[in-house]
Amino acid sequence: MPILERLEEPVERTQRTILKLLLGVFAGIAFVVLVAWGGWHGYQRWEENHQVQQAASFIEKSDYKSAALNARRALQLNPNSSGAMRVMAQLAEKAHDRVAIDWRRKVVQLNPASAADAIALSNCALQFGDLALADKSLAGVRSTDQSSAAYHVAAGRLAKARNDTATATREFRQELQAAPGDESVQLEYALVCLNQSSAEQRDEGIKILTQLRNSPTQRAAATRALFADGIAHRHHPEGLRTLAAELQSYPEALFTDRLLYLDVLRQLGDRQYAGYLTQLEQGATDKPAEVAGLITWMTSSNLSLVAIDYAKSLSADVLSKWPVPLALAEAYGRVSDWPGLEKLLSNGRWDEFEFLRHAYLARALRGENNATVATKEWTDATKAATAEPKSVLMLARTIYDWGWKNESIELLWQLTKYAEMQMEALRALYLYYQKGHDTSGLYRVLSRLNELDPGDLKIQNNLTQVSLLLGVDLERASKRAAELYAKTPGEPAYASTYAFSLYRQNKSGDAVAAMGRLGERELQDPAVAAYYAIFLAAAGDKEKARLFFERGKVADLLPEEKSLVDRAEQTLK
Repeated sequence: MPILERLEEPVERTQRTILKLLLGVFAGIAFVVLVAWGGWHGYQRWEENHQVQQAASFIEKSDYKSAALNARRALQLNPNSSGAMRVMAQLAEKAHDRVAIDWRRKVVQLNPASAADAIALSNCALQFGDLALADKSLAGVRSTDQSSAAYHVAAGRLAKARNDTATATREFRQELQAAPGDESVQLEYALVCLNQSSAEQRDEGIKILTQLRNSPTQRAAATRALFADGIAHRHHPEGLRTLAAELQSYPEALFTDRLLYLDVLRQLGDRQYAGYLTQLEQGATDKPAEVAGLITWMTSSNLSLVAIDYAKSLSADVLSKWPVPLALAEAYGRVSDWPGLEKLLSNGRWDEFEFLRHAYLARALRGENNATVATKEWTDATKAATAEPKSVLMLARTIYDWGWKNESIELLWQLTKYAEMQMEALRALYLYYQKGHDTSGLYRVLSRLNELDPGDLKIQNNLTQVSLLLGVDLERASKRAAELYAKTPGEPAYASTYAFSLYRQNKSGDAVAAMGRLGERELQDPAVAAYYAIFLAAAGDKEKARLFFERGKVADLLPEEKSLVDRAEQTLK
């Protein structure tokens, strides 16, 4: 037995050694696999970040195609790459594509605690007119992050979009105090000041914009704002000419800035007009976007025949590039050259805008009294457009300008069924009903807008005003008028609505008192003056009422408002 025992010991040791070796090999293999696996994922993370950084670099260089390629590569490596999604959102925002909102939403879902992403979503929603989403996104920012500069700017933009000038002014002012050297915020604050009724605040805005004209990065935007303000307040043409001339001279000036200067020269009958027009024509020859812009300007300036003649000097290649065919089609339509328009549209396709080609062809055929074929083309147009909500909106706006109001309004109401487009469709409907002086239509639209964005003060005020005019839901309208007036007592539109609610309650003296708190400048606004005259007449101040009735005669009033004015004037006789 002892011998046997001695023989077994080496065997057991050998077995144990082999077992350890096998275990070591397996452990080593497992380690290598784990290292390789971890290394692969580490490489993927590195590659993802590298692609995102490259994409950001391409955006800075305005190479958006390369940026998109890098971002898509990062998303292939990691479908939940927040960085790549932010890049895709930026690219969509630059292209004015609403898909940007979807990208921003996904980023916020992946990073719910990120204030920067919530603020970015709010700004994105504002770009596409979704004020309710912008508000909701900002409301999700934690209170500890609401003191940031970015938050104040976003809150100011939202308030500005809602015509809440008091809040917008406060938010931008807070940001300016924190960062007085931020010229982009200075610009936004100045633009808010221009919309204030206070002469002091308007002067402050003009002063800031004048200073920003010395800034290499903000001078163009500041000069455009001053020019637009000058147009709105009917400044002397020579002053406008100086602004337009300086604006178009900037290296960063847009082609539209040059068209602006051209239009000023035309209106002034300046001797430089013909030469500058020729200069723009020659410079735009091989640039389809500028050609289309110039043809569109000519058409809107009642120079459609000049536009058509100019197009004859262009190459077939340029004439076929979008958006030149659209601009030229509008020129033919403006002079009712239906055979010429039909010939233009008979050849070629407009790719994703094919629905517009069918619509213009329907217009030409209607003009030639070919109703049967025109109906077919119109059917093709609507069928092609309904595949994409944005196309429906574009089609509706286009045909409205032709006088096809019923078809346009029908398309827009259909479009309100799409969540992503309903705000834009409703705002377009509002403008159409406003132009048509359709008070009932306005009430219908404003009711829907208020449901979608109950925080918009301008919508609340307009709904209240129309409700009072139509005699609908008067109790709620009176309550809302008082609340709006309490928030912004110096705002003429809100003061007029509040005073009107008092007038409806047979409190003419209180209505006059409420209006009397406005400045003389605000009371001289024709629409405000018309209402003030009504209240003065009801309160028995006939002499003063006559003065304001005279001022209010140039106001663009709804039928119910005209009826109120007529009845009030009768009491003065």
